[in-house]
Amino acid sequence: MLRRALAPGVAGGDFDVALRAADHDGDELSMATGRDVGFDQRVGLVLDRLGVGGAALGDRSAYLMAEQAALALTHPPRPLTHRLPQLLAAVAERMPVVLTSNTGMLPGELMRKLLRLAGFRDDLGMVFSNEVGAAKPSREIFDIAVGVVAVPAPDVLHVGDNPVADVRGAGAAGLRTLLVEPDGVALAARLETIARA
Repeated sequence: MLRRALAPGVAGGDFDVALRAADHDGDELSMATGRDVGFDQRVGLVLDRLGVGGAALGDRSAYLMAEQAALALTHPPRPLTHRLPQLLAAVAERMPVVLTSNTGMLPGELMRKLLRLAGFRDDLGMVFSNEVGAAKPSREIFDIAVGVVAVPAPDVLHVGDNPVADVRGAGAAGLRTLLVEPDGVALAARLETIARA
């Protein structure tokens, strides 16, 4: 959809490579600055990689974000393991839980809808970088998350899969940390242990 709208002369495979590389660049920039790098900036990074230039986005951002949302809602992502929504709900029955995410291409408003479609409870606390203007590993986003759960930072366990954004960032904000593999299996195992404790 983005290729057709912004770079129709670029081959699909080339656009895909540029998109993945630019998304990685956006993640790195977000971690380096502690600021959200959202849809417009990431699309600009793709277009720069392709030599198309950011002007190709022009005033079509809102339209393209709406198209992206429609596609995502038509083809919603699934949890990495089918048990994650139930395990997280079981943990939330025992203690406060807040999901904290650097949103990237998908804004928090859409992430909430997709999480609900994937079976996650919509009454969990959620902090999304595009909504607060801060991104992991900045202390600001962790302070906001701690405020949502209303628990002192040293009593909060932040579980994440990124050594810089999750472990270094949360640790610098005074939270306890646990690094898990990004496959969902390690997270499910950890949530199962917490739910049983």
